[in-house]
Amino acid sequence: MHKILNIINDYKFLYLFIGFVLLARPAYSIPTSIDELKQSFGTLCADYGLDFCAVEADVKNKAKKPRKFTETEKKILTRLAEQQDRLSLRSLELDRREGQLKTLQEDIQRQVSQLDKLQQKIEKDIIKKKTQDDAQLIKAVALYSKMDAGIAAQSLAKLERKIAVNILKQMKEKQASLILSSMGAAESASIIEEITRKK
Repeated sequence: MHKILNIINDYKFLYLFIGFVLLARPAYSIPTSIDELKQSFGTLCADYGLDFCAVEADVKNKAKKPRKFTETEKKILTRLAEQQDRLSLRSLELDRREGQLKTLQEDIQRQVSQLDKLQQKIEKDIIKKKTQDDAQLIKAVALYSKMDAGIAAQSLAKLERKIAVNILKQMKEKQASLILSSMGAAESASIIEEITRKK
């Protein structure tokens, strides 16, 4: 009994609503038998979309009938459909741009990686070249150190000034001064000026 009362309490509003609708109907349409009451009740439930209490035939008939929309509803639905189309297009455009950005980002990353490799190669080449230059300079210094001062002075005078200065800077001071004294005064003064300026 307690359980039945709980069910009645749960559906009290529904029963009141249905009772009100039935009472509001004209007297000739009020059901007079239990079957008519069930039929009316089932039809009413189907009309309000309450499938759990509707008669199955009414639910099927209700589903077959196309819903008629008011002009306001049609306008709202049209606007919603248009907005949905715009959102779909926007989503496709965003996906396309995201793909382009991803491709661009990958391309930039690849170029950065190539530039890093190129920079490392250049740095290695510079170090290698400097090492080779240093080795050649050491050999040149050794050769000029063994030469006669006069011949060395003539040979250095024919070299590019920068190379001659570097060779003389690497030589022992005594040997460098002998070679410089074998040159003309103006030329030896010019070389000495460069040597002292570079220090």
